[in-house]
Amino acid sequence: MIKLKKLLSGVCAFAMVFSLAACAPANEGNVPVTEGTENTEAAGEEKGTVAVKENSKNPYADPIKIGWIPTAASEANGTAWEKGIKQELEYWSNVEFNTFDGEKSSDTQNAIIADLIAQEYDGIILQAWNSDASAQAVADAEAAGIPVVCINIDVNTPHAGLVAMTDVEAGYAIGQRMAADLNGKGNVVVIQATPGAARGESLEQGFQQAMAEYPEITILDEQTAEWNMEKANTVMQDFLTTYGDQIDAVFAHNDQMAEGAGEAVRNAGYSDIMIWGANGETKALEYIEEGIITGTVYTNCYDQGATAARMLMMYMGSNIDTSSLTQTPVIKMPPMTVDIENVGEITEDMRW
Repeated sequence: MIKLKKLLSGVCAFAMVFSLAACAPANEGNVPVTEGTENTEAAGEEKGTVAVKENSKNPYADPIKIGWIPTAASEANGTAWEKGIKQELEYWSNVEFNTFDGEKSSDTQNAIIADLIAQEYDGIILQAWNSDASAQAVADAEAAGIPVVCINIDVNTPHAGLVAMTDVEAGYAIGQRMAADLNGKGNVVVIQATPGAARGESLEQGFQQAMAEYPEITILDEQTAEWNMEKANTVMQDFLTTYGDQIDAVFAHNDQMAEGAGEAVRNAGYSDIMIWGANGETKALEYIEEGIITGTVYTNCYDQGATAARMLMMYMGSNIDTSSLTQTPVIKMPPMTVDIENVGEITEDMRW
């Protein structure tokens, strides 16, 4: 009965892939729809057909090998995604699941993908370090008949699927919340992701959209801290040295950088600077509870990983040739803006 439920749950993903993204969450909070933030057209619709593969496997009986390649196996969101994937794949006793550390290197990830192709893996779940650098490796896997589902950061080639956080919308929501708390006036600094990182660019895009609606809010400075807490601490110290009490708020592209900024602000003796991150990792939620940072946008990474696994298993049991897709089907996970008022709603079993 449990397996039947799981098989039926794949229908939502199936409908999304070939019926205008039925699984995507509704656009809430009057977030502006931006070109490129939604992929709602079914891949292969141009001529109305998707190629069919031969010799499909029985997803409940045949041996299946799936590889998971995070950017870094030890990071909080990577381990949470892995847990969600594992929990989902436990329903299939015939599935062999292995994790391979991407070591924050596209070269490493690409070498792993090549090795999985050589070992004739049946599916790959990937959190790409760089959207361009791994595009050819993913295309090679798809050409070899291995569907690739990406988590959060896509690659620039059509493939089996992407399960993503709503980054543009999240950046916009943070900007709107920050503007409301500033009463539409003030000075902001931004601690950015590694240049070229797709998620950082999307968060920045949404945040800038929100800021454009408030002409009396000034962005004093923007500097990269490359997703790193220690580097963000240094960047924030430099901001405080340069701008001091002119700073009213900080937006960091992830929680770790918000945490580094929060430590710098606290150590410098400031108590009235708002600090927002993004992701919703456990440490950030604790920092909100302790008053070190103001808020974050939470996404349930366990559900995100499970959804990626479910989508991949749907392909395992189908005759869809994902190498024929001309667009990547996208499932977007709904975000939740979290601050001191509602952080308690993120219960222990939801924290990662």
